Amino acid sequence: MNSFYKFLIFRILSLIPTIFGVIVITFILSHVVPGNPARILVGPEFNQQEYLVIERELGLNKPLWDQFLIYLYSLAHFNLGYSFVEGNSVNTLIGEHFPASFELAIASLVISIPIALVTGIYSSLRANKAGDHGVRVFSLLAISMPVFWIEMIMIIVFYVNLGWAPAPDGQLSVYLAQPNTYTGMTILDSLLSLNIPDFINSLWHIILPALGLSLAGIAIISRVLRSSMLDVLNKDYMRTVFAIGLPKKIIVNKYALRNALLPAITVGAIQAGALMGGVVLTESVFSWQGMGLLAYQAILQLDYPTVMGVVLISALLFTLVNFAADLLYAYVDPRVRL
Repeated sequence: MNSFYKFLIFRILSLIPTIFGVIVITFILSHVVPGNPARILVGPEFNQQEYLVIERELGLNKPLWDQFLIYLYSLAHFNLGYSFVEGNSVNTLIGEHFPASFELAIASLVISIPIALVTGIYSSLRANKAGDHGVRVFSLLAISMPVFWIEMIMIIVFYVNLGWAPAPDGQLSVYLAQPNTYTGMTILDSLLSLNIPDFINSLWHIILPALGLSLAGIAIISRVLRSSMLDVLNKDYMRTVFAIGLPKKIIVNKYALRNALLPAITVGAIQAGALMGGVVLTESVFSWQGMGLLAYQAILQLDYPTVMGVVLISALLFTLVNFAADLLYAYVDPRVRL
């Protein structure tokens, strides 16, 4: 069998225990936190009989092991459960909120990956010079400062003081009607609907949250790529290539960059996986109706099914993104397949 197919089968099989472990840990953590969702649903005027009825409907009166088996049975039928707090199935809630998170994640990656590659390569080729020091200072600041604080400062500067950015009230201004729903992503739906005002407005709204999310990714990937590039450029075979007299552009792009990409791909995959599942603080700051905001509201209301559904989907996305990164490793460096 081809080494690549062996590599692929091994990676697919390794996903099974990872996903099952996520299911077990999520279930246990969701059920050991203080509080009871039945108590919240009863309301401030506590009624013991009503409480027992709701507890029985939610299945909370059964042993934890039985609840876990019921949850596994539901997952086997692609059913993430029912949210009594929201009065809707978790599948529907996630289906409504996931496109917004996915759209924000893609926008953030579109900003962060090209900038990180350029700054990382630039910094490595000008090591210990003024440009390199500038990139490193920016990276240190971007990593050190909390994302939500940076985003709040951006809102104060660009919305409150300068008026260049829209109000942080979601994906679209309140005075505009929502475009026809095709994908759930406002930018793409407005484009498919040929709704130019909505398209421009949605692009305007996504700039600040995407930029705020991308700063940490730019800093981390840039630093890792710089370090990896310097390590490759100092190898003996790279000195030989330079001595031969090949053009610097070919040396950097064809030889140095390809050998230095693996650590950057690892970090990039981690960043992408984290973004795909929704970012709680960013979505809360900008009232972005994604999975992060859904998870935050569900945690406050002890909405077990929704919390477990969001965490499970986020973990699956994170796992799939890292699986794609493994395949990219094998493409970039054939030695990984061995």
